[in-house]
Amino acid sequence: MVTLRCTRIARDRLRLPKTICEPPRSTGRLGDWYVHLVRFGRQELAMATSERSLLTVLLPAHGLRENIAPNLRAAVGALLEALGIAPEAVAQELAAMESVAFGRATNRRVLGSMNDFAFHVSLYLKRGEDFLRISRELAGTPMSAIGEKRGHYGFPQDVAREALGAAE
Repeated sequence: MVTLRCTRIARDRLRLPKTICEPPRSTGRLGDWYVHLVRFGRQELAMATSERSLLTVLLPAHGLRENIAPNLRAAVGALLEALGIAPEAVAQELAAMESVAFGRATNRRVLGSMNDFAFHVSLYLKRGEDFLRISRELAGTPMSAIGEKRGHYGFPQDVAREALGAAE
């Protein structure tokens, strides 16, 4: 089971109730996923970020309500494969994402990181990069929110590899 922690704008797009009970924690190794909508000119995207690793994938915002779960699984699977994660670990993580629960976005560390990523996404989109390529670039972005200690930086791809038992 995966919990999607949505910002207010994402909850509105998904037509979730104004009050949401606290959902259970995700059973996958990458933890809960945070979902936010971002607009770049006329283009609107959904950005989903793993709470544990800060791995980030991009999803089309069009049809989000009907397709969020399958699109998220497909994007996460493609990114994990592109990062060289073992197929068994990818399959296990995607299986844990079969059922979905929704909750409010509460972790400010993740939300702040998503704001940083949104800036990077805008630059990559201007260069004409596709969603998977952008996600791979973001996975290699140093982030202080996942550093081992204060003042240090961690990389989302490294944290994800470690969480999935695929450390290099």
